[in-house]
Amino acid sequence: MATESATESVAEAAREPEDPSACDVLILGASMAGIDVLYHLRRRGAVGRRLKVIVVDRQPAHGYIPLVQERLCARIDRAASELETRTIIDGDPNARFVLGEVESFDPERRAVTLRGGEVLRGAYVVVALGSVVTPPPGLPGRERALGYKFADGFERSTARLEQALRGEGPGQDAPRFVVVGGGISGVELAGDLAHLAARRPDGWRVPQVTLVQGADRLLPSMTRRAGTLAARHLKRQGVELRLGARVVAIREGEVVLRPKGAGPGESASGPYREGERAGEQTLACAGVYWAGGVRPAPALQRLNLPLTEDGWLKVGPTLQCFPEARPRLPEIFACGDAARIVGGDASAPWPTMQRAIECLWQADLVARNILQLERYTPGGESTYPPPLTPHVLREDFFHGVSVGARSMIVYGRVAIELGAWAVWFRRFLMRQYFRRYRGLRRA
Repeated sequence: MATESATESVAEAAREPEDPSACDVLILGASMAGIDVLYHLRRRGAVGRRLKVIVVDRQPAHGYIPLVQERLCARIDRAASELETRTIIDGDPNARFVLGEVESFDPERRAVTLRGGEVLRGAYVVVALGSVVTPPPGLPGRERALGYKFADGFERSTARLEQALRGEGPGQDAPRFVVVGGGISGVELAGDLAHLAARRPDGWRVPQVTLVQGADRLLPSMTRRAGTLAARHLKRQGVELRLGARVVAIREGEVVLRPKGAGPGESASGPYREGERAGEQTLACAGVYWAGGVRPAPALQRLNLPLTEDGWLKVGPTLQCFPEARPRLPEIFACGDAARIVGGDASAPWPTMQRAIECLWQADLVARNILQLERYTPGGESTYPPPLTPHVLREDFFHGVSVGARSMIVYGRVAIELGAWAVWFRRFLMRQYFRRYRGLRRA
């Protein structure tokens, strides 16, 4: 357990005005969870407004992740759907944006070392480094898969898509793109690629789209009706579904699939040709988009913080990084995709949603708990750290799923089929989300 004197000395050192490397709150990661911690600190009164904050991220702007598939397919304006993170943060008189990659973290000193050698310290530290969407390490040719959710992968993916659809390079008359993963991300991306047949930028050709899913149905985490509706809408828009199949290799210009139960004597059909092993099928394509689930960001392994068995940050219900009854270092928090909440016996993670809305809820809670620690006054019977507010478990929340020209709302076992209304509503939510950060410049 941290002592009062130790906490006060760290805080005092962090608040020396002549030390630009020190601050009150150091936030690692400026995507949805990270920047929202700053937002909630500022909106929660005078204490939150005067705290000195440093935010670190390896990219200066962030695309709106819930609609990243629409950004990729130029269905919405890419510039208008990107948050100018650095500009917004630096516009706050008590905040500073630092462009850099987190190399290591010393929890005892609350000191972060960046890849270039710069060291930053905070009285409080919030880890919001998110996740990555990449194929498993053992997949041959995994480096050829196209990531698209984050800035570095997004640029490469948009360039590949535009090159193929504008005919700037070798390839078939109708380029084929393969989407791997039949969860929400994969279904939405396949739907938006297929929607290019109805509406696309001038000069683009219409792609062929194949969706590969290892399970026997789409949206396996949702009700069966939701998966059936998604499959129906995708097929009507020309998407080929390869259910019960998995990718076993990605090569230049092609992907190798292995259908479930494939064995000797099974032949290929349609655009497929027989693979090198019996039962494998090889499909020519212009690119493979990976939507097969998230993995921990590599930086999490370098933070010297408690991890779950599968590599995520282990946090308690109050989102503190040492999930004990009285956290040993109570000023260190984590939120968003990087965190897995454990409680009780500190073993089994809570069934949180790991979605954008959950990131925002968690960011608000982290801001509130930091302010509770900041307002703590020693004396009487009180001890440090004081009890903090726990996260409220929401095992489900309605999902809006767009499938190209169609959409649906899913809540629990209910799946309601909609037209384009939900597509419009999600864009409205994006505009509202961007608008909330304008006030940071006036904090």
